[in-house]
Amino acid sequence: MFTPKAAIFDLDGTLFDSMWVWKKIDEEFLLRRGCVCTPEYTNAIKAMGWLEGAIYTIEKYHLSETPEQVMQAWFDMSEEFYTHRVEMKPFAKEYLLALHEKGIPLAVATSMEPQANISKSLSSHGIESLFQNITLSTEVTRGKGFPDIYLLAAERLGVAPSECAVFEDILTGIRGAGKGGFQTVGIFDSLSENDWPRICEESTLAVRSWKELL
Repeated sequence: MFTPKAAIFDLDGTLFDSMWVWKKIDEEFLLRRGCVCTPEYTNAIKAMGWLEGAIYTIEKYHLSETPEQVMQAWFDMSEEFYTHRVEMKPFAKEYLLALHEKGIPLAVATSMEPQANISKSLSSHGIESLFQNITLSTEVTRGKGFPDIYLLAAERLGVAPSECAVFEDILTGIRGAGKGGFQTVGIFDSLSENDWPRICEESTLAVRSWKELL
């Protein structure tokens, strides 16, 4: 079993099989309004913030709702998805429990939005109590291409980066954690499949399944 002295986990795409969620929300949101979600729309909106995306959606599909109403609809749908539809990746919970039983300090480092879904998704799977801290991307200045979020999570755990493993599904996160002196564990996710060879090269360890870590 891979047993670091401390561990920091990303959520979307790492612990949770959730990278499909927002595309599905886009599809269902538009379908309920008699509209079709196109690849052009998906590619455009994924680079936008909430307000910008809501305004773009209203203008593109000639919706009568306000931006605030559109955003609230998205938030409400995401809450339902993260509470009832999103599953943990196979053997992820078993691995967390195994580390917890060994007394390994655990933390979350996430950019999940809206942030209200973090607690809901963790509690719905009965794992919220396993983590000593939840560190958010909004608490640091730079994104996951830099070590800031991981350094803050490690500081809160009271451990040095060299004693801590960061578990991520995206190359940007692996590189950012590596810059901070952390051990890095690449977790396979289909949305990052094109980056998988580089994730394998640049991670301390890379696995296609959590079962490999048990």
